[in-house]
Amino acid sequence: MSTSPLLGLRIVDLADEKGELCGRLLSDLGAEVLRIEPPGGGISRGLPPFAEDGETSLYFGFRNAGKRGGTLDLERPEGRNQLVELLADADVLIESFEPGYLAGLGISPETLIKRHPHLIVTSISDFGQTGPYANYVGTDMVGVAMGGMMYRAGRREKPPVCVPGSFAYDVVGGAGAMGTLLAFFKRLRTGRGQHVDVSTMEAVANLTDWSLPNFSLNPGIGERAGSGIYTLYACADGFVRMIILPPKHWQALLDWIGHPEELMDPSYTQFINRLMNMDKIVPVLEGFFRDKQKIDVACEAQRRGIPATPLLNPSEVMRNEHALGRKTFKEVAMGGGVSASIPSGFFTRDEKRIGPALGAPDLDKRGELPSFSASVEREAMETLFQKPSEEPAGGYPLEGIRVIDCGVGAVGVEAARILAEYGAEVIKIESATAPDFIRVIMSSYMNPSFSSSNRTKRSFGVDLNHERGRELVRDLVKSADVFIENNATGTTEKLGFGAQALREMNPGIVSFSSQMAGAYGPWKDWIGYGPNTHPLSGLQYLWNYPEDVAEPAGSTAVYPDHFVGRLGPIAIIAGLVGRLRTGTGSHNDAAQFETAIGLLGDLFAKESLSPGSVLPAGNASSRGAPWGCYPCQDDETEEWCVITVRSDEEWQGLVRAMGSPAWSADVRFVEASGRVEARSELDSHIAEWTRVQTPRAVMEACQAERVPCGIVAHPGHHMSDPQMLHRDYAKPLQQQELSTILLEGPAFIGSDLPEVMIWQAPLLGEHTREIAMSVLGLTAEETEELILQGVLEDPPGEYNPV
Repeated sequence: MSTSPLLGLRIVDLADEKGELCGRLLSDLGAEVLRIEPPGGGISRGLPPFAEDGETSLYFGFRNAGKRGGTLDLERPEGRNQLVELLADADVLIESFEPGYLAGLGISPETLIKRHPHLIVTSISDFGQTGPYANYVGTDMVGVAMGGMMYRAGRREKPPVCVPGSFAYDVVGGAGAMGTLLAFFKRLRTGRGQHVDVSTMEAVANLTDWSLPNFSLNPGIGERAGSGIYTLYACADGFVRMIILPPKHWQALLDWIGHPEELMDPSYTQFINRLMNMDKIVPVLEGFFRDKQKIDVACEAQRRGIPATPLLNPSEVMRNEHALGRKTFKEVAMGGGVSASIPSGFFTRDEKRIGPALGAPDLDKRGELPSFSASVEREAMETLFQKPSEEPAGGYPLEGIRVIDCGVGAVGVEAARILAEYGAEVIKIESATAPDFIRVIMSSYMNPSFSSSNRTKRSFGVDLNHERGRELVRDLVKSADVFIENNATGTTEKLGFGAQALREMNPGIVSFSSQMAGAYGPWKDWIGYGPNTHPLSGLQYLWNYPEDVAEPAGSTAVYPDHFVGRLGPIAIIAGLVGRLRTGTGSHNDAAQFETAIGLLGDLFAKESLSPGSVLPAGNASSRGAPWGCYPCQDDETEEWCVITVRSDEEWQGLVRAMGSPAWSADVRFVEASGRVEARSELDSHIAEWTRVQTPRAVMEACQAERVPCGIVAHPGHHMSDPQMLHRDYAKPLQQQELSTILLEGPAFIGSDLPEVMIWQAPLLGEHTREIAMSVLGLTAEETEELILQGVLEDPPGEYNPV
């Protein structure tokens, strides 16, 4: 059984710096990707971090592993002609030029698709191909800030702090991969290619853990509070994060620490009361943990059923027993004769790791353009092209695909929701006896977070503790194409829905599972929420200010749950493509902690080559200065902007934007090296300028001079932002039990993809009768009898927690 579902798919990858992970993900899944650079090499070959030789870019190496290389000079007519000829044999072109650049060369996406009607062109940009910001310049930090991932990160008394690594440009790569696969799946049905327009700003906004729907119903920006409610407790050798939400976790903790008198207030059983008294609770717990090792504390907490994870630095991430047991890292050629340890891959498929099959390509200095390979798999793919299936009636690529959604929280339910938005029929399996915890987190059966992740689904209320209930779900699985779950390791196996059981029920089913620590390894049974992955992956350690290494800051973001929820559709749609070619399904898995590690891949490569060298960088960058987050004028709430200067030309542009203040004439600031050395002084000067202006005024002044700058946006900004409004990002929904709320839109627009399909999230068991009779073939009498027996459930009354 092949582990590569996209074998035979051909891709030309022109993406440079932003979105290079798009081609890398598709390559991992089996596509043949030709990375085409300009003759002198792409921008990303000059991006840090570097290997010890100071020349080999680990940024480039990590994101281009698995691709073959070549060069083309698109500024020359013959280079453009060669590209057009190469695309005749390709299925996908990925590009990240500034909007309008290819059109200026006479090879716009529309022109290329007209020449090659089968072609999918995926354009990745900072703000999208259209709108008032389309030609704004960006950087990764600008994307993080404008997308809304930065405003809650860091300490209240300090500026917001950027996500480490290249978060924005990597998540937009993931969005590009998803959009590409949706477009390709539709091509398999229609024979038509299309243009997929992917926005970094929207890709980041798309991941900000329900902030838009919650803000739209209950306006409130939220303050930075470091790790906030996701407390880090000091131990003998560092910190451990415990997320103690339900009463059973609190009781387990009290049993462990001996029921100290200070914590025996009966009101502490409820999370909200503990939250209001953390100043009393934290010292008691830290007193208990003070003489204990962080991993020992986490292991004992997990043994007692308490979600806890140790805060690991990059070296500890790479050498702990779980990462070693899972082979989370592997040695890969980075180019230039350098090899480094990088994350092994984002997925496993049928129990085999999916990752780069090749190292990163060296720069081709001969000017030769590679050609695509001939293969049996390509012949099979071309056979599919010759027999497009029936045009979907509604235009949605996934029409006719049935999905069984056994997800909870964010990961699984988000993956299923995205499939529903593009035409899949999604049946959510749930029960009042064990409800999705996000459904009831606000002490009712509906809230904006649940509505966002469960829109466009039908709810089948069934108690899986009953054998008859499990039998009914087995019948649903037999009729389905996709099965999704992200329960604690072993849960679905105990219920009879593990990967092998699913294969036996339905050999063609494509399944997706995701657990915090993965399905195998010494810590596979650990439980946790999204923020539990931050310490375990090194993200918490690195998401900090450089002067505060001993005092972790962090964020309240529920990450990487929502990004894993986007990896799910990538694996699933790839699996459906593979099924068309082979006739068999597959089981796909993504460990959540490894996803967070994967978005720090080049930093771990650096750590493997120079142990101890990867430290928190805060908002600074070795690419240049000034590079930071600056305070702006505000009325009722604090406001910030980010400014990033990559070159001497951009520095001169910033000087003009500021009105050429006298201090800017200092000779130390003429060259980048001097500006980097005087970084703190520069930051102080720039803050004096920004502090008396709104963030929008700063952004517009800088962008007028082609200086990458952006607002540190929050949901209130997104609701009224001109670019978001132009691209129709926010989607209004009249939600039963609530009112009108705004939902996150997609990160991309496809020229042959209809508007995402959206209807209100269901009540628990709202569609039980409908599904029982129309899908399972039960009579009305049989259905009512099963409801009376408690096997099936219809919508319950008011939520009454046990």
